Amino acid sequence: MSTIDYDTLSKSDLLNIMKEIPLEIKKRDKSLKKDLREKMHKLAEESGYSLEEILDKSKTKPTKKAAAKYQNPEDDNLTWSGRGRKPLWIIAALEAGLTLDDLAID
Repeated sequence: MSTIDYDTLSKSDLLNIMKEIPLEIKKRDKSLKKDLREKMHKLAEESGYSLEEILDKSKTKPTKKAAAKYQNPEDDNLTWSGRGRKPLWIIAALEAGLTLDDLAID
């Protein structure tokens, strides 16, 4: 790798180099990924498989929605699984003195 003598470059030259570096890195990354993808396809085919079979992308399982554990006593349509952020109705019920056990679905 050749060394660059930055002392001989003007500020304008340095700024131009700064702008070009991210573009060059992106270009090289794209090229490397393309080459790797081609090598992977070739290796998979030589082994008698498709790349999709090896990576098993087509067999991903759909995720199930978590079962409701809590229900709003005033509106049966409002439920919460107990995961993630508490809905406003849970917060309001807790502030009103109810507990999560009071809201639990039997």
